[in-house]
Amino acid sequence: MHNLVIIIDDDPISVLVCETIMRKQGFAKEVKKFPEAHSALDFFKKHVADGLPLPDFIFLDIQMPMIDGWDFLDMYAALLPESQQIPHVAMLSATFDPEDERKSEAHHLVKHFLSKPISVAALDLLTNSR
Repeated sequence: MHNLVIIIDDDPISVLVCETIMRKQGFAKEVKKFPEAHSALDFFKKHVADGLPLPDFIFLDIQMPMIDGWDFLDMYAALLPESQQIPHVAMLSATFDPEDERKSEAHHLVKHFLSKPISVAALDLLTNSR
């Protein structure tokens, strides 16, 4: 079981499905949800400044208004010390775009590219790939 998982997604149904599956599978002790990137970035600024450990995983929607998943990743990476820049982000997409998948594979913080809605098999993949 993971200590902390963050979900950043503007679609409340996707968030509900993701969180429900995580809880039923015993995937995380704590799940924090953010409906947009600004509030998540504020959380991480304080989290990093206070020296708290990073979440085990961030489930990040690619297509969000104002700050999309890619822009969030750039801003998030800028907050992290070099020693904490390990892959722990799962990019989420409701539509399969080969370019998004390619970008996910190339980004140093992205561990996996997953289709929404999240599935038990996807959680198993994340757990077993550590």
